[in-house]
Amino acid sequence: MRPRHIAYIIWIVIALLGVVCLVVPNDGFSIGRYTLRWPTLAEALELTNEGMKELTSDSLLAEIDTIGLIPTDSVIQQDTLVAKDSVAQKSQPIIPKVNVANTDSRAYLAAFYAALDSASTQSVRVVHYGDSQIEEDRITNVLRERWQKQYGGGGTGLLPLHQTIPTRTIRQWLSINGVVQTAQKGPKRYLVYGLRSMRLTDSDDYGVMGQVAVMDSTLVEGSEEIVMNIEPINKKLKPHNYFNRVRLLTDSVSGYIIAQDTILHHTTQSYTTLHYTIPDSTTKCEIHLQGKGNVYGVSLETPTGVIVDNIPMRGCSGNIFTKIDSTQLSDFYRETNTRLIILQFGGNMIPQTENPSTISGYVRSTLRQQIRYIRTCAPQASILFIGPSDMSTRIDGEMTTYPLVPYMDKLLKKMAAEEQIAYWSMYDAMGGKNSMVHWVEVGLAGSDYVHFTHAGANKIGKQLFNWIDNWKKEQKTKSQAQQPTSIDSI
Repeated sequence: MRPRHIAYIIWIVIALLGVVCLVVPNDGFSIGRYTLRWPTLAEALELTNEGMKELTSDSLLAEIDTIGLIPTDSVIQQDTLVAKDSVAQKSQPIIPKVNVANTDSRAYLAAFYAALDSASTQSVRVVHYGDSQIEEDRITNVLRERWQKQYGGGGTGLLPLHQTIPTRTIRQWLSINGVVQTAQKGPKRYLVYGLRSMRLTDSDDYGVMGQVAVMDSTLVEGSEEIVMNIEPINKKLKPHNYFNRVRLLTDSVSGYIIAQDTILHHTTQSYTTLHYTIPDSTTKCEIHLQGKGNVYGVSLETPTGVIVDNIPMRGCSGNIFTKIDSTQLSDFYRETNTRLIILQFGGNMIPQTENPSTISGYVRSTLRQQIRYIRTCAPQASILFIGPSDMSTRIDGEMTTYPLVPYMDKLLKKMAAEEQIAYWSMYDAMGGKNSMVHWVEVGLAGSDYVHFTHAGANKIGKQLFNWIDNWKKEQKTKSQAQQPTSIDSI
C-alpha cells in the first residue's frame, strides 16, 4: 500500500471519530447497567478550560518534606488497593448524611502524652498497623525519626523474620548454610491477612505482627540454623540505625547473636520472648536461629526512649485482630510498654464497594469490634485511627474522588468519638475532595491515584506528627493563659 493511501485511511478514520464525537450525547448512552461515554469534540481537541489550565503548584511543592527523600519516579508496589478506572458509572450512590461531633479527639491520647514524659527512664512503644500505604516503612519512619530525636531511643522496632518487601530503613536477608534465601525459600510464612492459602489451618498463633515463620523440616536438608542478617540502608547518624537490645519473639527457637565481633546469648526469657543485650552503638548484626518452632518477629530497640514499629498488611481492611491470639497480643503490649496503637485502614474497602450500607456495616460493626478487642489486649495504650486518603477513579471521563471516601471518613470520625479514641482524617489533611488529582500532578502520589510516592508519604508523615505533637504545646499554652494573675502583678 502506498503512503498516500495510508494517509487517506488515517484522515478518514479521524473524520469518522469526529462525527461520532458530534453525534453521541454529552452524557453518553446506557448499555445495561453501564453508561458508555464518548469525549466531546472540544474534549478530544483539548479545548476545554480544564485542559487549557496551567498548574500552579509551587506552594505545595515547597512544603515537601525531605526526610529520607527518594526520587518520586520510583516504582510504587501495586496491591489490592488500586483505583478502578471504569468506562463510566451509571449513577452515583445515594449517601446518607452523618452527624459528626466537632471535638478535638487528641484528648483521647492523654495517656500516651503522659507516657512520653517518662521516656528518659523507660522505653515507650508505638505500634503502627496499616495497609499498603505504610509499606517500605513509609509514614512510620517520619514518626519514628522525629519522636526519637525529641525523646531519645533507637532501633527500628519489629521486623519479620523474612522481609519480602524491602523497607527504607533496614536491609535484611536470610541465609542457610551460607546461601541467601529468596522470598520464596526459607521458612514457610503464614499470614492472618491476604491470600487464604497463607492462613494457619487450625490456629490463631500469628503473633503481634499478624504473621509467623515456621522453622521445621521444610528447610534445607541437614540444616536447622537460619542466619538473619541486618544492616542499615542509610549510614548517616540517625537514631533508628543504632540499637543495643534485641527481642526474639518465638515459642521454642533458640540461638545467639554476633554483633561487633562478639557472640551474645540471651540474657533473660519471658513467655514468648528471648532478650539479648548487645554492645552500644550497634548498627548491624547476625542473628543465628537454631532448632524448630515459630518465629513471630525480631525487634531492634533500646531500653529507653521511643520505639516505633511499622507493621504493613497489604490488602488488609483492619478486620483481622480478633483472629490473633489475645494472650500473645496482651503479653507483647504489656512487656514492651506499648502506649500508642495506630490503626490505618479503610482504603481497601473503597474500590470494591458501591453500596453505602456496606461501608456503614464495616465501620460501625467490624472496625468497632476490632478496636474493642485491641483495647482489651492493651488497656494501658491510647488508640489512634487514621482514615483513608483521598482516592480517585474515572467518572464521566475525568479522575475524581470515589463517592464513598468522604462518607467513610465521616463515619470513621463519628465511630472514633463514640469509642473514645483519637481520629485523624488523612482525607482532610490532603485537602479533601479531588486532592489526590493534585497530589499526582505535583509528584506526591503515584499514577494509580491511590498510593503516595515517597515524597508524598514524607509530607503526610510530617503532617501527622505535627498534629499529634502540637496538642501538648497547645494544652500548655492554654494552661498558662488560664493561670490567675498574682496580686504583685496588679
